[in-house]
Amino acid sequence: MFQRTRPAFLSFTLVIFCLFFTACSSNPTAAGSGNGTSTTSTLGVAPLPTAQQTLTLFNEPEAGESIFLDAINNAHHSVWLKMYLLTDTSIIQALENAAHHKRDVRVMLEPTPYGGGSSQDTLTELKMAGIIVKDTSPNFTLTHEKSMVIDGNTAFIMSCNFTYSALNGINREYGVVDTLQQDVRSVVDIFNADWNRTTPHITNPSLVISPTNARSSLTTLIASAKTSLLLEEEEMFDEGIERALVSAAQRGVKVQIILPTPRTGESDSNLPGIAVLKVGGVQVREDPQLVMHAKMIVADTTQAFVGSENISTPSLDGNRELGILLNGRSMIETLQTTFQQDWRVSK
Repeated sequence: MFQRTRPAFLSFTLVIFCLFFTACSSNPTAAGSGNGTSTTSTLGVAPLPTAQQTLTLFNEPEAGESIFLDAINNAHHSVWLKMYLLTDTSIIQALENAAHHKRDVRVMLEPTPYGGGSSQDTLTELKMAGIIVKDTSPNFTLTHEKSMVIDGNTAFIMSCNFTYSALNGINREYGVVDTLQQDVRSVVDIFNADWNRTTPHITNPSLVISPTNARSSLTTLIASAKTSLLLEEEEMFDEGIERALVSAAQRGVKVQIILPTPRTGESDSNLPGIAVLKVGGVQVREDPQLVMHAKMIVADTTQAFVGSENISTPSLDGNRELGILLNGRSMIETLQTTFQQDWRVSK
């Protein structure tokens, strides 16, 4: 199910993106084979390449917004973006510049994100710059997916919105840059289906797709753990996943979860879930330093998930979400290192 291998490294992280996008396919609607190269393993960016195919893990805030700006600015043919929130002015400017240089730029945004507000001002600005824009599909409660496809052969699958707080040192986020042909083709197929208001038929076992297979994929991942589970999550209110985590703890798995510290004056919506987990033997802490917007699971130091799915019933069963399953040693090590840093400062 998870087939990823680890190669040798190059010296500079940023070189990889120039090499990725120089080698991109001319067809934005079909995935290419990719000519991936390796990159330095740092806290912000952890590589998992082969000679022809590459996965690269990145963390925020370590990676910053340059990882996305480099991708957009180096696109040769197309930039297709599906996003929950898009307000970062540097990203918007890069998209507009790409359209000005005759790239095929398409953007889908959730029209009514939770908590109020609207994406219409952003969509109007992008449209005036020559970008093809649409609201996300009404077939879902919300489109909470965060994905981007460059030139039809490089996909970004991530937890982060394109906002200042997500990309400039406030949030904990994770994502993957993926040039594996089957993965990119699946992301493109999902984009096309949602763009055209149809139903995609995806059989790729590496992708975690809401509302299609997310619940079963994450439940299976948790159930597979024999010694340890590490989770960084924004939300924790789904009885099924909570039961799976408690079951893991009760069969001897060490389960550690980091959730966000609620903002001053706000109630903690995760409290009922936390109570269930702690009674069941799960260790739970809240991070007071970073805004814990991550959606990450590591099982037994060998398998992992990152993506946009929260541990919540709406996220798993009603929203459009996208994540990916991983098992590369370098990426797992980076996730573990980041988790342990966050665990030490959490309470």
